[in-house]
Amino acid sequence: MTAVEPTTDPISVSPRREVLCGLVVALLAPGALAAACGDSSPSGSGGSTPAGGSTTGGGSGGGGTSGGGSALATVADVPAGSGLIVDKPGGGKLLLIRPSGNEVKAFNAACKHQGTTVGVPNNGLITCPAHGSQFDGSTGALKRGLATSGLDAVPVKVAGDKVMLA
Repeated sequence: MTAVEPTTDPISVSPRREVLCGLVVALLAPGALAAACGDSSPSGSGGSTPAGGSTTGGGSGGGGTSGGGSALATVADVPAGSGLIVDKPGGGKLLLIRPSGNEVKAFNAACKHQGTTVGVPNNGLITCPAHGSQFDGSTGALKRGLATSGLDAVPVKVAGDKVMLA
């Protein structure tokens, strides 16, 4: 019998071994993998840019998870008789509507059927693009569709020209 010399040549490592080693590293160090594949922006750096083009969530203020933190939008950002979808602090989306003047209401923008983000009011109706559920454009009440209930109201207040969680 001849003895086989072990090899340390990196080219001769089998593809199967490379895959297995890669899986072991991924399983043992998920934080390192997430950091390598994650978003490179620093946390807490401003807000989002809704369809209207204005930046939300980056206003001044305390910033905690309870109300009174950063502004969601300005009153002028919310079209009169319609609405604006913005990011909700802590996750999710909010639908801000402006029935008249400086009055602004907010609803959780997730349809009660399958959680799809609803559209802004059009001709007095908020419509879910996924399956057509419709909600009242000023109250969020269910009008028709596969959803089983209306949109959840979220308390907001207008402070100066800013819309904030109440």
